[in-house]
Amino acid sequence: MGTSYAYRAIIPELKNADVLTPVCNQVDRGAVLYRLPGQPPAGAFTWAVWLRNRGYADPKILKAQFDWWSEAIRAVRPVLVVADYAPTALLAARAQGIPTVAVGAAFGLPPATLTCFPEVLTPEQAALHDPVPDEPGPQEKPILDCVNTTLGPLGLSSLAHLPEVYAADLSLPHGVSAWDPYADARDRPLALPFASLPPLKREAGGEIFIYFSTNELAEPAIRDALRRLPFKALLVAPGMSPDMAADLARNPRLSALSAPLSPDQIVHRSRMVLCAGQAGTLSLAVLSGIPVLALPMQHEQLSNALRAAERLSSVRVLPKQVRSAGAILDVIAELWGQPAIGAAAQLAALDLRKMYKRDALSGYRDPIELLMQAHGNAASAE
Repeated sequence: MGTSYAYRAIIPELKNADVLTPVCNQVDRGAVLYRLPGQPPAGAFTWAVWLRNRGYADPKILKAQFDWWSEAIRAVRPVLVVADYAPTALLAARAQGIPTVAVGAAFGLPPATLTCFPEVLTPEQAALHDPVPDEPGPQEKPILDCVNTTLGPLGLSSLAHLPEVYAADLSLPHGVSAWDPYADARDRPLALPFASLPPLKREAGGEIFIYFSTNELAEPAIRDALRRLPFKALLVAPGMSPDMAADLARNPRLSALSAPLSPDQIVHRSRMVLCAGQAGTLSLAVLSGIPVLALPMQHEQLSNALRAAERLSSVRVLPKQVRSAGAILDVIAELWGQPAIGAAAQLAALDLRKMYKRDALSGYRDPIELLMQAHGNAASAE
């Protein structure tokens, strides 16, 4: 937003502070919406489940989170609050009359205009990840009543519907509409998930690019598939242990890096992508025209991958309950060995890229500056 503004960041883990310190006057650790232990599973995944599992149906927990953010905002005295995966921060800012901008991946930013949260994953889809009970998920009204009765006395105007938890003066989700579960309810196109579009793939590369960001390598089927992988591949797995690295190094076709490649390098080198279905890696693959196999490890990745595979023939997904080392290797062989799949990926990328009319910088900056001007805070803002 430029040097005429001052910036202050509150993030859940300070290990990521180095990304923000070059542009922020101060970076602090803040409250986290941890998943509460002992919460019952639900047959389907909706955002009501997510909110309940993080204390939105518990007045004591909800008030403690709201009070923390309220005090932090009063201490900082910002003229604008920008929140990513932080609905309680949005509520606290709204209660104090401070303009808000909601940002984040499309999956995690439902439109506040919804009257209720739709199923992001049906019971059948959720069961592809973990077994689910037959009982229905939580009703929204008790959660909504808890929000209103707990936070109303603290200054929050009453919510008519639970999705209004995500209400903001400006909502700017990013991602690819092909797997946005709320695409039909958006009032503006999704922002580009990168600073600029990645290069378009023109010819097949010579290796598989593999990105595993969390605990993918703890799964025996995935480890076994990598040990037996018959194609040249590059693995980026920041959390990989030395023992795991030594074990996988026995496959001479597989090499490993501790830090990701640049998007340009990935596109140039890769014939296909293997990942968990993370929004960023999946977006890079489909927007550059590279076939991809997703091995989801959690609900957001499963939702991304299932929807992408429904729309795009170059995207395949193997959920946890149906994958094995043999199944993984079979799909990899198919994506590697059929040039028509790579051609389909490139054609799909051409269509998807047309949806972004501007780069990410202007996609965020321009509407935020209009909001600031409307509130009389065009400069010197924190």
